[in-house]
Amino acid sequence: MAAEGPLRVLITGIGSVSALGVGGAATLTAALARGASGIRAVRGFDTDGAGSHLGAEVEDLSPHLGPEEVRRLARASQLAVIACRLAVADAGVEPRGLPGLGLVLGSAYGDFRSSEAFARGYLGRGPLGLSPVLFPNTVMNAMAAQAAIAVGAQGPMLTLNQDAIAGELAVARAAQLIATGRAPAALAGGVDELCPVLYHELARLGTSSPRGHGAEGCWPFDRRANGTVLGEGATIVVLEAASSALARGARVYAELAGVATGNLPAAPHGFPARRRRDPVVIRRALARARLAAADVDAVYCTGTGDPAGDRCELDLMGAVFEGAPRARPLLSALTPLAGEHGGLGALRVAAAATAVAGGPLPGLPDLERPVRPDWAFATGAPRSLPGAGAIMVHGLARGGGHAALVLTRAA
Repeated sequence: MAAEGPLRVLITGIGSVSALGVGGAATLTAALARGASGIRAVRGFDTDGAGSHLGAEVEDLSPHLGPEEVRRLARASQLAVIACRLAVADAGVEPRGLPGLGLVLGSAYGDFRSSEAFARGYLGRGPLGLSPVLFPNTVMNAMAAQAAIAVGAQGPMLTLNQDAIAGELAVARAAQLIATGRAPAALAGGVDELCPVLYHELARLGTSSPRGHGAEGCWPFDRRANGTVLGEGATIVVLEAASSALARGARVYAELAGVATGNLPAAPHGFPARRRRDPVVIRRALARARLAAADVDAVYCTGTGDPAGDRCELDLMGAVFEGAPRARPLLSALTPLAGEHGGLGALRVAAAATAVAGGPLPGLPDLERPVRPDWAFATGAPRSLPGAGAIMVHGLARGGGHAALVLTRAA
């Protein structure tokens, strides 16, 4: 049973721009096999005065764009355009080669640099300082619009906003478009950039590591965890209806067998209280995939390094998977490798798709003191999962936003 409807949904292309590299599925698989973190000291702007100094930055984008695009497109749009082009190329089709192609893009903050510059122009010079060049980039769907133009996507186009799970929600929504017959194929994923003003403010608000104690770093599910480390990038997957993908002889990475989204009632501090942690979304995704909990071999968790969020996520995992040892999947997260950003959820989906196809599952690189020693966390060198039945991507946002996507090998 496909996600949210009768049609099967397949992943046939991957494009990713992150601190792990720029490329299609082969580039991503190689980066995951290395298992090396892309988190470094921020070089793109001054972090003096901020409590945080680490970030997962993307390399120079100019080699992947034409000179006119470097000049015309804002950086957030550049990230989205490159990832979409890479995904389409990885799917083995030419731009405009998929009629009715839709696009669903998630982002936590959008093109905040352009919005800041536009506002500063007004504050500095009044109405004469309002730039007509900058204004289009202040609209939240500008990134999706620029990407749709670049690859000729003429189907439904949506932009979704949600911190922490924007990418998962975009993939889920695009899968629904396909499963219900509203589009034969869609590009889906997320994008965000590191922005100086946001970086400083999020550090001041205490969401970034270190939150007043300990060393700075991203250690999800570890007793040392004291906040997340920000990253940037865009990851896009190509979703196609099985009938059209198989008819054109597409290479298939995985089937998106079950998708569910919802919301958990939030506690005052932002994550659901223990008594409200009902994993109905996870169970719904498994039911739609026609799988039992014991069929899941691994879970790519949100794992931001926020202690409250990590505990909540493990409680949800426990409510579903506790029981026989076989029912406990390996848990991992990509935040320590690529930093927290709006494209990370789609990067988790892409990584899960490559793992289902025989690629590596990277472990948590620095897990020393797990908050739940009874859980089977993926640690050490990246490993393959031969014969993997299913891999789940789990998204949990501050405020209770919840998503679960189940990927399996395509029959």
